[in-house]
Amino acid sequence: MRSLSLHVAMLTLLSAAVFLHAQDHGKWNVNIGGGPGFPSGDLSSFVNTGAHVVIGGGYNFSRFVSMDTELMWHDLPVNDATRAHFQSPSVSARQYSWTVNPIVHARLGKLGGYIIGGVGWYHRSGETAVPGFGVVCDPYWSWWFGCAVGSVNIVTASRTVDAFGENIGGGLTLPLGRGGAKFYTEIRYHHASYDKIATDLLPLTFGIRW
Repeated sequence: MRSLSLHVAMLTLLSAAVFLHAQDHGKWNVNIGGGPGFPSGDLSSFVNTGAHVVIGGGYNFSRFVSMDTELMWHDLPVNDATRAHFQSPSVSARQYSWTVNPIVHARLGKLGGYIIGGVGWYHRSGETAVPGFGVVCDPYWSWWFGCAVGSVNIVTASRTVDAFGENIGGGLTLPLGRGGAKFYTEIRYHHASYDKIATDLLPLTFGIRW
């Protein structure tokens, strides 16, 4: 349910940002993107490279300074050694984040460049599961057809943690036509200080900025 709520929040933010952008092209900014994310530090001992999706929007104070707020989902695919340690065929984890980020822009000929960094809230969750046989009551499936008997993954353990964190990085933009849209690529370092094991990630993002 919490994951569904966060996805709904991401879509709501995107819809609102697109509406505001349509009302005033010069003042508001929107971005959507995704790509691979590389674990670093202690985290790299437990998870492999995973995918991420980010949606954001904010306000342009001038041509050179702006602010945005972003929601990001990042998969944390657990590696084989960690799976063996848990003695579970199914181990999964992911991280959500909500950050507020000042941005400083520069022009590099036809290309644009920027530095971005900020702070925010980070939420990491994971669980272990084993295959089983029982009654399946998936919310979407049961809405149409009711519950069914079949194969299920039985969660044997789960944990969620929250922390404040920070991020910093930079990117390049390339104009796409005359409508204000720009292709962007960005690398950013995210650090969240959870207890025991911090989450250090380097998401490489490709997407569109308006």
